[in-house]
Amino acid sequence: MASERATVPPDVFVSDLFKPSVDYKDDVGSDPPPNEPNPNPSDSAVPEQEAMDIEPEPPAPDDSPDWRYPLLQRLVDGTLPLDQAEARRVARRVKTFVLLDGEMYKRSPTGILMRCIPRQEGIKLLQDIHLGACGHHAAARTLVGNAFRQGFYWPIAVADATEISPGPA
Repeated sequence: MASERATVPPDVFVSDLFKPSVDYKDDVGSDPPPNEPNPNPSDSAVPEQEAMDIEPEPPAPDDSPDWRYPLLQRLVDGTLPLDQAEARRVARRVKTFVLLDGEMYKRSPTGILMRCIPRQEGIKLLQDIHLGACGHHAAARTLVGNAFRQGFYWPIAVADATEISPGPA
């Protein structure tokens, strides 16, 4: 109705608000009401902690080597691992990766480049998505899809997401 600027039907109740409907006098912990000067300037110096500042305990350091290292060696130096089976695997996989401005990207089947990130950074990203930064507590494959659509990639993303969001039992 307001967007159409049409007249209000007689059976609809309308009330125009000319002052705030919240009584700020009894609210001790909130900010001062809008358009009113703060009577005590020292009160505004107290820093408030925002909800997004609260961090869960940091993830344990990962002792496994960075998954990007053999691929980066091949892209930068052209060198392969000494193990013949590992060398063949790296040579086959490196065809889908590209190095741009010092960052490694994976080319998706549709041609979109996804930035390759270490596993610990990927786990943190999945936790942020799972805890509601991008919506809701989603299932593992949905979490990975959201991370990949944002342009990030790491090879064991689904396994990491399953640890975070085990899915329906």
